[in-house]
Amino acid sequence: MAQTLKFRSGRKNARQVAAIDIGASKVACMIARLESEPGYPLQAEIIGVGHHGSPVRPREAANIEQIERGLRSALDTAERMAGQQVRRVSVAVPGKFLRTRRIGVDVDISGGLITEEDVEDSLAEGASIVAADGCTALHAVPTAYRVDGEEFVADPVGLHASLLSTEMLGVAARQSVLDHLASMVERCGLVVEEFIAAPFAAAEATLLEDEKDLGVVMVDIGSASTGYAVYDNGVLVDCGGVSVGGGHITKDIAQIFGAPLAQAERIKTLHGAALFGPGDEHRFIDYPEVGVTKELSRVSRADLCEVIIPRVEEIFELVAEKLPDDGMRRSGLRRAVITGGGSLLVGAREIAERTLSMKSRLGRPILIAGAPEAAGGPGYSVCAGVIQNVINSGGERHSGLGVSGQSAHSNMQASFLGGMHAWLRAKF
Repeated sequence: MAQTLKFRSGRKNARQVAAIDIGASKVACMIARLESEPGYPLQAEIIGVGHHGSPVRPREAANIEQIERGLRSALDTAERMAGQQVRRVSVAVPGKFLRTRRIGVDVDISGGLITEEDVEDSLAEGASIVAADGCTALHAVPTAYRVDGEEFVADPVGLHASLLSTEMLGVAARQSVLDHLASMVERCGLVVEEFIAAPFAAAEATLLEDEKDLGVVMVDIGSASTGYAVYDNGVLVDCGGVSVGGGHITKDIAQIFGAPLAQAERIKTLHGAALFGPGDEHRFIDYPEVGVTKELSRVSRADLCEVIIPRVEEIFELVAEKLPDDGMRRSGLRRAVITGGGSLLVGAREIAERTLSMKSRLGRPILIAGAPEAAGGPGYSVCAGVIQNVINSGGERHSGLGVSGQSAHSNMQASFLGGMHAWLRAKF
């Protein structure tokens, strides 16, 4: 069951944050009000939520005008609910467009004692080289520190040393993709405040801190693609995506049974499953065939499952191939969390367990105060994660580099203190 964070109202220094998740078959928007007061943690309240979905049409997925209409519709719904207009937005970048690099930075410690400035210098130097040619850096995440050659995962500030080595994960996206997303947003009269990797955002909204510490794979099944994020020892160690998603299941149903795409989506949603049930061969589904107006065609639920299962298996197999091949890290991954609209397909979790050889669960975003119950569905994980990331960072921006200024230790500490404060407010 989704957990709800409760906040007191009436805070000073309020400002607005808007998140947009542009998918192949839907656009989601979430508007939050952030309020801060000296001596209190940052508080957030969802004041607007919008969603626009359309039938899956693969050849039209990249149509700018179609996506623009969806964006305007979702934004208008969220703005009417919030009672105010949005001008600046944070936009999620799908996992299939991401590129990651693992880098190391060495910094000589002149005074013999590691200071906050030394850590910031190492992070800034790493952030400047995380992106390959033709790409723009989105996040620069410190994964581990080495002090005079000895690994030290937590914050090294205050330790005596002559050399600080920082291992980082750089997440970047092709500049052409960012320009394309920015163009669509600007056509709606908005300005992009920052880009954020969609798998990273979905993970921030759905993963528990214990899962991040022990090692977990988050799989976000969208329409045209599937994103993934891998955490180990409390930090992000890999993320990306594959170009197969729930929309491909819809297309398979349409091609094999000759159903219109809209009907194929309806059949998948209402009757589809990724596992066989008793008596499925005797349960029939009637649907209109393309070009046939007077007669209905019929297919058994068992035949429908035979079409769906191979594609769902392919999705998780492709994700498994993308996971880090580091022997020690790969052997430590024992849990998977699946989210996104495609995760609601009956049997998806069971196939994830069988294909990935991991214990799996369905991931729903943690509800922030003010969010309607519908916003707790897996389809809102990315938008909720964008807002959650701003909350975790204290409302600060990191020069477009997401969590570049945060260590694994500070992330865990901030999350723990924030959760404890919310619990105390709720109880007392």
